[in-house]
Amino acid sequence: MSENQSETKEVKMATKSKSKGGEKQQQSLSLGRETVEELEREAERRGLNKSQLADLLLNGQLTQSAEKPTIISIMSYKGGVAKTTTCTCLAVCLSEMGYKVLVIDMDGQGNVSQSLRVYDPRSEEACIADVLYQTTPNGQRKSLRDVMKPTDYNNVFCVPSNFRFADADTRLKAEIAGGVDTRLCYAIEDLVEEMAKEGDDRFDYIIIDCGPRLDMTTTNAIVALEAGNNASHIIIPIKVDGFAIAGLSQTIDTINRTAKERRRLPQHWKILQTMIERKTSAYKVGCELLKEAIPNAEYFNTKIEKSTVVPEASLAMEPLITYAPDSKPGMQYRLLAQEIEEMNA
Repeated sequence: MSENQSETKEVKMATKSKSKGGEKQQQSLSLGRETVEELEREAERRGLNKSQLADLLLNGQLTQSAEKPTIISIMSYKGGVAKTTTCTCLAVCLSEMGYKVLVIDMDGQGNVSQSLRVYDPRSEEACIADVLYQTTPNGQRKSLRDVMKPTDYNNVFCVPSNFRFADADTRLKAEIAGGVDTRLCYAIEDLVEEMAKEGDDRFDYIIIDCGPRLDMTTTNAIVALEAGNNASHIIIPIKVDGFAIAGLSQTIDTINRTAKERRRLPQHWKILQTMIERKTSAYKVGCELLKEAIPNAEYFNTKIEKSTVVPEASLAMEPLITYAPDSKPGMQYRLLAQEIEEMNA
């Protein structure tokens, strides 16, 4: 097989016949491999076979996909590594840089939702559970657009979470309907298309905050990156100690296993060192152990230092970046946002 043939697949699309010189001819297109895979995914999603989807495409009944956002999933099996702080600081920093940001809280504790002040523990309002569960107390499943809320920060919106999402893994696994691992991905795709159709300004970034577990919610956050552009990636925050290194290995294994099950290349991930104490021998030893455990890992150049302002901001229920903007961690999170912006260049 030639190099040309290996890079493309010819897809014969059975559509309405064209007459030329009294003879009927069948239309066909030669599409790149990535395009074919996107068609196959869309056909699966819509419950169509490839020929039926091709008919819709060639007859102009499907619109071209809108420009995709950069999706960032923040996850770690280890708790207490500044996932929530990283999520809220990045959201606010990117909005200050002129970008429109959506934060999706995938943790039943709702820490991100509380920090962005869109969560009322006494409220029965819709949350991420109403988007991902097949049936909810609020009726039929809702869209992300139905559930998302504006925050006090310009161009930052949040899809909140609350106690009803605490048993998400059990609920999702128990549902008979298939595709429970792709629900967030498809919900994001629907949101992007709906906003494009309505003429609303698109989201530049969608940041997903996961709880300290590796379950069906985490799998949804990994698969969700397929709805984003090529700069989409996973951030794995880590406090450099022995326990965190063990949790890092499990997180990476989950990312790779998810890709294998979906027959796709593993999603791009980078490690973010948080709560570091540069001058301590424990930090230096931990860095060496980390290199030995994950020798080919990619790291953000920016490292977030340990500071008393981090727990203070949590107690104030406010993003660190606005609570202490001139603190060392605050300035470092701005540098991190710039690194992420450069990944889109």
